[in-house]
Amino acid sequence: MSQVRVALVGLGAAARAIHLPALAKLDDVAVVGGFDPAGGLPGVRPFASLEEMLGVAKPDVVTIATPPSSHSAIALAALEAGAHVFCEKPLAASIEEADALIAASRRWNRRVATNSEFPYMPIHSAARDEIGSERFGRLLFVDIHQSFVVTADTESGWRGRDQQRSFKEFGTHVIDLCKSFFGERPSAMRSRMPRPFAVGGPDYLDLVQLEFSGDRVAQITLDRLTRGRHAYLNVRLVGENGTIETSIGGRAELTFGLRPKGRKPFTDLDFALGGRARLYQGDRHITLAKSPLDLFPDATARLYRLFLDAIRYDRDTPNGLDESRHTLQLLYDCYAKAGASDI
Repeated sequence: MSQVRVALVGLGAAARAIHLPALAKLDDVAVVGGFDPAGGLPGVRPFASLEEMLGVAKPDVVTIATPPSSHSAIALAALEAGAHVFCEKPLAASIEEADALIAASRRWNRRVATNSEFPYMPIHSAARDEIGSERFGRLLFVDIHQSFVVTADTESGWRGRDQQRSFKEFGTHVIDLCKSFFGERPSAMRSRMPRPFAVGGPDYLDLVQLEFSGDRVAQITLDRLTRGRHAYLNVRLVGENGTIETSIGGRAELTFGLRPKGRKPFTDLDFALGGRARLYQGDRHITLAKSPLDLFPDATARLYRLFLDAIRYDRDTPNGLDESRHTLQLLYDCYAKAGASDI
């Protein structure tokens, strides 16, 4: 493939804010059309149906940016038409659907990747690369925390109607981050999803613990009950010799204070457009990486690049079907272990 032909199914917020800007960063990609029964987008050739788009545009890759319940049917049609698939998370609405995609991918000799882009953000890849270094050491513990302020806008559409709300929508990202940091799959998992205001309602508080080899643990807290400050995602990695803290979200803070030892004054300018990663050793710190303001399209473009190179050079598919199925199984296991009465 010299020029990769990409078509999109679903032209809503994910396509507008993430996929089209990401694809625009790749010189060897041409967007050849899109289909969405709700309407089109300027600059994207519209098609009246999925079948018409597949038959006329003949894409090499189909990007799926629709609600999860439709992922499997669209992906199966794209694979049968001879296209590779780049799918928004979560991969499918059930493990059975994921298994059907695996079988179809093998039958048609086409690849499928899930857009779990967080490990490809510079702040998270820099943190991962630091693990095992002399100044950080062995990774011992990961703490992931989100404080997300729920509004009418955030709950519009399929997300607000789904009883498996928060972890189904965001769990893929945090599970894949943990697997990336530890370099392995978790060996055990525990979960609680309290619903203090509405038994049977959406899961607005997710408490998940993943266990890894060597008695190491990742603790995940997704707090969407909060009415305080919005903190999209903060990650703390504790190593033998240092601690790394990453955060997503722009910041410009100037701090004045006194250090506990010696009462020496200090100033700290913390400025980042999209996010940053810092390595701490006591009071001292260095900045490992910063993410740009368009951190989501930027990370998605990095993942697209790896996916297209895997197709072109017959390499392993990043976030491919086997790994995506494993993450999906963990995601649904979290709901099951939280208790059938909680769903």
